[in-house]
Amino acid sequence: MTTIGIVAGGPKEELPDLNAYKTVTTWVGVDEGCLYILDSDQSLEVAIGDFDSVTQAEFNRIKRQTDVVKKVAVEKDQTDLELAISYVIDLEPSLVYIFGATGGRLDHAWMNMQLTHQFDQNSIESWICNKDNELTLKHPGTHIIKFDPRFSYISFLSMTELVANFTVKDLKYDLSSKDIVFGSSLTISNEWTGKNGTYSFSSGILLVIKSRD
Repeated sequence: MTTIGIVAGGPKEELPDLNAYKTVTTWVGVDEGCLYILDSDQSLEVAIGDFDSVTQAEFNRIKRQTDVVKKVAVEKDQTDLELAISYVIDLEPSLVYIFGATGGRLDHAWMNMQLTHQFDQNSIESWICNKDNELTLKHPGTHIIKFDPRFSYISFLSMTELVANFTVKDLKYDLSSKDIVFGSSLTISNEWTGKNGTYSFSSGILLVIKSRD
């Protein structure tokens, strides 16, 4: 099982401890995120970005300590993170964690959440992670959410006008074939029962968030 960690350049105070994600086999840095990886004493395999947020000395350090450096133009049609996601999808990993993608600019944070749909469309599990949350986007089907005692709550939010026939089992609050409309708080703050949960839906796009206070 190949697990890749992508670290973008969001506020450093939003990052969890990268060393806690011990299953990551490959680290990919995006712009300033490369420095976060190196400062955590992890091996940086790939660096991607226009590197407009680092100094020349910092960029030289990245080049010295990285296997592959892909520098792109500042003016482009994709964000640095989207370029990194495209690169990682081609590696066909089983699981991807994305760090440094929340906090700071809201337009970037909102776009970064939407970018995770590219992983789900390619049957790759992915989670955006910060110090208090992990989140992912899911398309219709049946999914397992693994019991994770690090987080107290699990919420399911409709990202489309309707998520149809939403069913959740083996969590504290089960539902059966309920339509979830955009803007509803019905499925906020579910909780674990000490085992894996399952959920399914027939149409729409769902945002799944694990969180703690």
